Amino acid sequence: MKIDKELEIDFIRAIQKRSSERTGREEGRINKRIHQIESQFELTPKVCDKIVLLNEKLRQEEIRVFSQYRLIEKNCNLMVKNKVIDDFNIQVELEFWNNKHYKKYEPSIYGNPFFKSTDDFMGMQRGEVEYNSEPHNEHHDKAPFPEINHCYSFHSLYDHCRELTWFDLYNIDEVWMEIKVDYQFFRKIK
Repeated sequence: MKIDKELEIDFIRAIQKRSSERTGREEGRINKRIHQIESQFELTPKVCDKIVLLNEKLRQEEIRVFSQYRLIEKNCNLMVKNKVIDDFNIQVELEFWNNKHYKKYEPSIYGNPFFKSTDDFMGMQRGEVEYNSEPHNEHHDKAPFPEINHCYSFHSLYDHCRELTWFDLYNIDEVWMEIKVDYQFFRKIK
């Protein structure tokens, strides 16, 4: 596959920002790169196997995060009830790593994720006592890999992170899920 070096550098730098912080030029470069990659990238059996593995690894991490999230949520609710804190926010953040491809174009990526996102798979688990492994590719007419059950994080990557191509998903070597908790304390001033 032929990769335009300048376009790849611009892409890597742009996806380090939240989409709301990107300039119009950066969005344009991302779109140009998407078209360039999609016109050349092939979903070979090797690529498909790795992407199916990515889905499975994401599902395994969702299961692990689910149980810890519920424990943290239970403890936070108890702290609110006991007036130790006034409120709280819990968010799951995902980091996607690759130290082979992207660092060739942007050395600052070495030792850092090439892409970050927040994940709402816990929102999809609202009210669930145990992890619900219901697939997230049903009723989705363009869902790839219909033969596997998509976990929410995988669905989110290919359907909601429009800046990432199948090439980028294929390049994911490591996934980190982090649970971020904000304890909130507030007092009215009369």
